Amino acid sequence: MEPSAARGGRGEPRARQADPRDGSRRLDRVADARGAAARQAASAPGGVVPVPPSRPPVRPKPNALGIVGLVLGLAAAGAVFVPDYGYVAWPLAGAGLVLGVLGVVQAARGKARGKAIAVVAVVVAVVAALLSATMVLFPSVFGARSAGELHIPPAPGDQHQVDFVVTSAGGATVRYGTLNDQRTETAPASTDDWHGRGSFSGGTPILSLTADTANASVANQISCSIVVDGQKVADNSGSTIALCTANVE
Repeated sequence: MEPSAARGGRGEPRARQADPRDGSRRLDRVADARGAAARQAASAPGGVVPVPPSRPPVRPKPNALGIVGLVLGLAAAGAVFVPDYGYVAWPLAGAGLVLGVLGVVQAARGKARGKAIAVVAVVVAVVAALLSATMVLFPSVFGARSAGELHIPPAPGDQHQVDFVVTSAGGATVRYGTLNDQRTETAPASTDDWHGRGSFSGGTPILSLTADTANASVANQISCSIVVDGQKVADNSGSTIALCTANVE
């Protein structure tokens, strides 16, 4: 038999002997913790330790920018169909679009709730702007006439009536209408008045009437006048030509 190795020899580490004071220290710490809890409970009303109240999560505020943008977009869409005031739709739609975009940004950052209403505001503002542009460029699409457009002959339902009047004893060539849209006719030689009639609704058309003698070698007294809704707004006369213009407001 091989001799057993001596306990505590060089080949084996010596085991650490337990210190009886370690257990005593642990018991002291537990006792101190229980004593502190007991003293806190004794000092509280009713002997119950108060629990701090939990704070509810902060709810984001309503999306005011989106709401205002939607209101402006709806107002712009309505203004498109108001005669003579369709131009108001442009600034309303622009303001509604800007506020709607800001509302979407606020909702995305969690600073406001209601992202959907801000998106709707953007869509409505864009649609209102497109409607306004269509009404201005293609008024016939909606069965409307552009403001300030002169109709020759007069159109039913127009608000204002225009009468172009020429007097020429020797006859004259007459051009009448607006500066960018004129008709040409011949006024016969007569002491009676020649009439050319038109109409318009709203706007500020620039009316024009020119009468010149058909025979420049013959002296011919010519007179012209423009009458709007029974009120003379321009008149002139000459020996060979007469020119009348009026900016109606």
